Amino acid sequence: MRAVLHRLLGRLPLPAAPSEPYEPELTAAIERVVLRGWSCADVGAHVGNITETLARLIDREGRVVAFEAHPANAEVLRDRFRRNRVVEVVNAAVGDGSADRLALYAGRHDNSTEWNVLGHDVEGTPTRQVLEVPAVSLDGWYPPGAQLDFVKIDVEGAEYATLRGARETLRAHHPVLWIEHGRTQSGYHGASSQDLWDLVCGELGYRLFTADGDGPVPREEFTVGRGRPMMWNWLAR
Repeated sequence: MRAVLHRLLGRLPLPAAPSEPYEPELTAAIERVVLRGWSCADVGAHVGNITETLARLIDREGRVVAFEAHPANAEVLRDRFRRNRVVEVVNAAVGDGSADRLALYAGRHDNSTEWNVLGHDVEGTPTRQVLEVPAVSLDGWYPPGAQLDFVKIDVEGAEYATLRGARETLRAHHPVLWIEHGRTQSGYHGASSQDLWDLVCGELGYRLFTADGDGPVPREEFTVGRGRPMMWNWLAR
């Protein structure tokens, strides 16, 4: 297994240097909302660029749990944050809690940022199963009463399942959410943009905003895109 991981690690990109902004839109939004001492979940942490931003903002009083499904990425995370006491790395997919293991499928061209649990890449093309990995839900991970202030979700189309598995936690704590979701891809993954809006805004009582804070975004704009260009990053609070 270790030999397989090292072969996979050889294909992974090096983490971005601190001087190079990673997803500047996302990073800027996180810097506007995350406060010292917060408890954060980085769901789909990849190799930890956003985890690093969160750890810097929360300082020593906070906590970041970095959830990453792919074991090679998780090994990079553990090495990167081995001296950082506020970061905990969890090598597991985050789903709806209906299974304790999930199949992990390759992304386009084996891109390490696009491994997924759905069996389709971001263009809807079926991809091969590579691994089976442990699975958790946020409701199962965070015990009743545990602090949770911010959740970033970047799970290649599985965001609806991730949010379904976090409903009790989100009702109890109402953390700020950052969700990557593209409406043009939603039909590939078993849940539509309408389903996502109805869960987040209808059932859970959030309001959705664009990355620059514009909003709240009504259901028709989020699901159909009327009056807006294609967008991927959404803030819910």
